[in-house]
Amino acid sequence: MAKQGKDYDRWVKAAAEQGRTDNPLSLPYDVAVREAVAAAAFVKKYWEPDGDRPGLKRVKNRLPASSSDDLVSIVHAVQEAQTRLLLIVDPAVADVGERARFVVDELESALEFLLDDDVDEPADAQLARIKEFHAQDGQRSSALSQALRDYAGLAASLEERLVEADEEFDVRLIVEARKLAEDLQRRALETIPDGDTSAAASATRNQLLHLMLERIGAIRKTAAHVFRRHPEIIREVTSAYERRRRAAARREKARKTAEGKVAGNRPGAAPPPPPAASTAPAGAQPA
Repeated sequence: MAKQGKDYDRWVKAAAEQGRTDNPLSLPYDVAVREAVAAAAFVKKYWEPDGDRPGLKRVKNRLPASSSDDLVSIVHAVQEAQTRLLLIVDPAVADVGERARFVVDELESALEFLLDDDVDEPADAQLARIKEFHAQDGQRSSALSQALRDYAGLAASLEERLVEADEEFDVRLIVEARKLAEDLQRRALETIPDGDTSAAASATRNQLLHLMLERIGAIRKTAAHVFRRHPEIIREVTSAYERRRRAAARREKARKTAEGKVAGNRPGAAPPPPPAASTAPAGAQPA
């Protein structure tokens, strides 16, 4: 915590100079932090060239060697700002949020593993809806409480299959998820934060998030240039979360298209309307 406090003091002024206080995240907070740490590690990993593979060192005037350590330091500042905010607006999350997120991740991973079997069943759609619904959840206790309930409900209905698929799956997580959900909900109702104090803490956290995302973006743009002939390397620093979200959107679109075709081919389905009659004179050429 002391280290994060020093990093917070180091970056809070620079972040405030940007003047933006809106929340810039289009993905969950935890995912954004993990991607920032991964981007910092990417710089160190590919700083030096290796044989025919170039290194980021060649553009050190645009992306200095300190970029990696600076980004890690900014992440620490963001985490400190997040903790300060949660202690004001949602102390329950500060106390049990880490465990709650761990339980959600464990249940989600177990369910994905079970249902990733190329067999289309109602549980697949249920899991997809739950993941989509909670994709943009923040760190508030209300969101975590609902996620715990949703994942616990689906896991409970598939409990025997989850154990059959993975003998190490801990069924006690289902019960714990429900207890954590109740605890978070109860304690959230007891919290009445000061509006001015929470607004100031939220603005500072958001300013630091803007700074963090700006640094991640700079690393990704630089990587796209330096490793333009090495797409497999570029993929390492792009957002896996966004790739999964785009892939899920494509699958959902394909599913709806397939369902539409099936519905259109059912007996008794209304025939498609006839093509509109052309109003062009005979012999006219299309534009």
